[in-house]
Amino acid sequence: MSEPRLAVVVASVNGFPYLGDCLDSLARTAPWTEVIVADSTDEATRARVRESWPTARLLSFDAPTTIPELRAAGIAAAIAPYVALIEDHCVVRNGWAELLVRLHEEGHAVVGGPIDNAIDDRVRDWAAFFCEYSAYLEPGPSGPALGLPGMNVSYDRTAVAAIADLLAEGRWETWLHARLLERGFELWADPALVIDHAKDFDLREFLSQRYHYSRSYAGMRNPDLGWKRALYVLASPLLPPLLYVRIAGNVLRAGGRAKALVMATPLVFLYLVVWTYGEAIGYTFGGGRSLLEVR
Repeated sequence: MSEPRLAVVVASVNGFPYLGDCLDSLARTAPWTEVIVADSTDEATRARVRESWPTARLLSFDAPTTIPELRAAGIAAAIAPYVALIEDHCVVRNGWAELLVRLHEEGHAVVGGPIDNAIDDRVRDWAAFFCEYSAYLEPGPSGPALGLPGMNVSYDRTAVAAIADLLAEGRWETWLHARLLERGFELWADPALVIDHAKDFDLREFLSQRYHYSRSYAGMRNPDLGWKRALYVLASPLLPPLLYVRIAGNVLRAGGRAKALVMATPLVFLYLVVWTYGEAIGYTFGGGRSLLEVR
């Protein structure tokens, strides 16, 4: 049997039922891929993976491990020439894996696509989704892009080599993709590479997630900012309206979700205030342990 052309690394931090739905979608749509589950939850989760998805390679982390570190470990363990990154709350669609391989074989080193919302019954579901993924809404662009989502992206080995040091440092895709663009790589977006975001955040959980992500992000930026950190803190009250305008622009350009945005706007603003507060704390005091809390 020939070696698989594509490895799919699943960063597992939420456990079941999300991980089960993710692995079922891979088994159903792309059983030929090299699936690597990098898990930092618990032994009960890992036992279920071993029993129900025995062909998946399981990397177990008992110590607290961040999502970027899980991704890096999965990439390092992969054998296939192309490595895609998703997370345990992602559900992949028919043809997704085959299209990734085809685009890589056509010469694209880095490819990715949009995110669709699969949990959309409540206003809070849309508010969380808009805050996280408005820049990557379906249908999405086609061709060279300035950014790709960290949980729907695939790299060939030349791209992996170019970001190896950043992977080892546990950096988010913001840093990875900036490096790749700096070194002349093209980020290629294809609107057919859609995956579904299928996680239900309750209000308290997502408030916590916005705080911890934004604090960890700011803390990661601090070494590059120096004294400019103070300016970011002072300007933080301006961020909620500016971020909302960006989110609204993304949603309106994508089309079809204006009503959901209107309904979600009060909650989106609450999340953006917490987002801004987290960044101000991160720029002032550093990231602390927030990166370990991001799910």
